[in-house]
Amino acid sequence: MDSFFHPASIAVVGASTRKGGHQVVKNLLYGYKGAIYPINSNHKEIEGIPCFSSLKDISCRVDMAIILVPAQAVPSVLEDCARKGVLRVMIESAGFAEVGDEGRAIQDRCTSIAKTAGIRIWGPNCMGLVDVPRGHFFSFLNPLFYEDGLIPDRIALIVQSGMLSAAFLADMMSRKQNGIGKVCSIGNKADVDECDLLEYLIGDPETDAIALYLESISRGRQFAEIARKTTKPIVVLMGGKSETGARAAISHTASLSGNFQLLDDILTMSGVTIANDFHQLIDLARALCMMPNVTSTCRTAILTISGGAGTLSCDLLEKHGLNVAQLSGKTREALKSIFPDWMPVANPVDLFATTEVHGRVSTYNRVIPIILEDPNVDVLLVHYVAGIEDEFPDLDALKKKADDAGKVILFWLLGRQEATRSFYWVAQSRRIPVYWEILRAVECLSAAACFRSRETLDGTADSSILSLPDSDQQESFLDFSEGRILNEYDSKQLLAKWHIPVVDEKLAHTFSEAEKAVQEMGFPVVLKGLLPGKIHKTDLGLICLGITAETELKDAYQRILKKMENRGRILIQRQVRIDYELIAGFLSDDQLGPCVMFGLGGILAELQPDIVFSLAPLNHSTALKLIKRIRGKRLLEGFRGMAPLKEDLMAEILVRLGNLGTTYSQIEQIDINPVAVTAGFPLALDANIILNLKKN
Repeated sequence: MDSFFHPASIAVVGASTRKGGHQVVKNLLYGYKGAIYPINSNHKEIEGIPCFSSLKDISCRVDMAIILVPAQAVPSVLEDCARKGVLRVMIESAGFAEVGDEGRAIQDRCTSIAKTAGIRIWGPNCMGLVDVPRGHFFSFLNPLFYEDGLIPDRIALIVQSGMLSAAFLADMMSRKQNGIGKVCSIGNKADVDECDLLEYLIGDPETDAIALYLESISRGRQFAEIARKTTKPIVVLMGGKSETGARAAISHTASLSGNFQLLDDILTMSGVTIANDFHQLIDLARALCMMPNVTSTCRTAILTISGGAGTLSCDLLEKHGLNVAQLSGKTREALKSIFPDWMPVANPVDLFATTEVHGRVSTYNRVIPIILEDPNVDVLLVHYVAGIEDEFPDLDALKKKADDAGKVILFWLLGRQEATRSFYWVAQSRRIPVYWEILRAVECLSAAACFRSRETLDGTADSSILSLPDSDQQESFLDFSEGRILNEYDSKQLLAKWHIPVVDEKLAHTFSEAEKAVQEMGFPVVLKGLLPGKIHKTDLGLICLGITAETELKDAYQRILKKMENRGRILIQRQVRIDYELIAGFLSDDQLGPCVMFGLGGILAELQPDIVFSLAPLNHSTALKLIKRIRGKRLLEGFRGMAPLKEDLMAEILVRLGNLGTTYSQIEQIDINPVAVTAGFPLALDANIILNLKKN
C-alpha cells in the first residue's frame, strides 16, 4: 500500500487540457514532489510538463499510473502498465460494474490482467487519494477544494463513494474548523479494499483514528479481526441498510440477521464504533482521538449557566449509560467561597449568579480547576456562550490542568457566529472537543468511554467448558438428514451430543408408542407433527399443547396425523413450565463466516426482534458479553421475582453452538427457538438445522 501513498513518479493516462484529465495534473502540481508524466498523444505539454504518447515512451521508472480514460480503453492501458512494469494503478474512470453487466465484464477483464501482471488496482470509479498534510491530491477533484486551504489533522477517511469524499472536503473547506489527514476514495473495490487500507492506516504513525463510509465490506470477517486487534479507534458508517438486499432465509437465525444487523453487531463486538450519519462519523472519530483519558465510569460534572440545559445534560448522560458525578465535600466547600451566599452548590453547577458577581471569564477560570481536582469527577462538560465579551477562558491552562489530572474537558458551545468559530478553532487546536449540540457531546463521550473500556477479543474456543462428542458421532450426524433441513427431533439429537440441554422427548410411529412415551414421562405433554422440509409447525397446525389426559392424547395424535396426511412423524415432548423464552442460533454468512446469535425468543423474535450476533467460534467471556448486549437484559437479571438466568450455562451453550457450527462446513444455519428458561435454567424446546448440500 505504501507505493500508493508515496510513489516516486506518477503517470497520468488520460491527461488533457480540460475537465478531469486537466485537474489531475493541476492537483499533482499543488504539492506532489515526484516526477509527473502526462500521457496524451495530442499534446506536447500540459501545465508546462512534457507529454508522452504512451507509457512505453517514458524512459524512467513509473511507480504509479492514474488512469482517466473511457472504461473500454482501460484494459489496453493496463496491458501497457504490465509491459512497463507499473505495479500500482488508480483507475478513476467510471463505467464499470456500477453500470451493469457490460461494465462488470470490463472490470473483470481489468482484474484478470492485473492479477496476471502482479498489478494492484485502486478503484475503479473513484476519486483516488488525498493526503492533506503532504499536499498530495491524486485525484480529479476541483482545485477550488483546496485553494482556500485545508487543515491537516490525524484522522484518516475511507469512503466508498467518490463524490461523498469530495463533498466532505468541500464542507471542511467552507467551515474552516475541522481537519483531516488522508482521504481514500475506493469506488468499486475491484482489488484494493477497506481491509487493505485499514491495515495500512493502523500502521501509519500519522493516523490516530480511522473513519469509514461503506456500502459493503468485501471481507467482513477479516475486517472484524483487524479491528479487534488494534488499539486505534475505528468508526464505521454503513449505507444501504434496507431490507431490499437481504437474502431469502429459512430459519429465524438468518431472517433476523437482516441486511446490516449482523454486520453492525459483529463490528461492535470487534470494538468498532458505529455512526448513524456522516457528520457524526467524523465527530466520533475526532472524539476518540481527543478523549484518550475517558474511563468506563465516566463520572461527569456539568458546568452551566442554565438550569434547563443542566437538567437536559443529566437526562442525556443517564440515557447513554453515563454517570452524573457526586461532587466531593471539599469541592462544594471550595465553590461556596466563590458562589453567592444564597446559591446552593450541586451538580450540575449553575454559574449564572456567580458570573454576575465575578465576571464570566474569571468565573470559568476559577471554577473549572476546582472541579477538575475533584476525585469523584472523571469528565467536565462545560456549557459556554461565546461572543458576550472579547476574551475566552484560558484554554491552554485548562487543558493542561485536565491532562495533568488525567481527566477530560469538553464544551457545548453557543453564541455569536464569528466568536463561536474563533472559540471552536482555538479549542480544537488544543485538542479540546467542542460540540454544537448537547446530544452530540454526550454521544461522543459515551463512544469514547465504551472504546476505552473495551477488551481485546481473541475469538478462540474456551477448552475448559467445551465438551466435544465422540469422533464416531461426529462423522455420522448427517446420516439422518431428510434433505436440506434436519427436523426438530434430529436437530436436537445432534445438539444433545454437543452437550446442549434439550427437552425430554420421544418419537412415536404408532399411537401405542405415544401412550408408552407418555407413561414414561408423565402428563402434561406436547404433541408435534414433523413434516419433511417444514419448519414452522405452528402455522401448519401441527402442535398441540397442554395435553393432560389419554383422551386428549388420542384426539391430538389423530388430528395431527390427519393434517400430515400420514406422511410425517409425531414427536411427544414433556411440557415444561416456562418463565420466558430466548433464541439462540448459528449462521454461516457469505462475508463474515460462522456467527452465533442470541436474543429474546418465541413470538418476540418476530414481533419485536431483540437479538445480537458474534463471530464464531467464541470463548466464554465473549459469550457473556453477548448475553448482556440485548436491550431486554433486565429480563435475564431476575425480573419481577423470576430467577436470574444462569448466564454461565447460557454462555456455555453459545460456545458449544458456535463450535458445532464451525466444525461442520455443511451446516448453514442452526435455529434454537425457543430456548425455554425455567428457574434460570435454559433448555432447547425446538430446533432446526439447515444444511448446505453443495458442501461435502
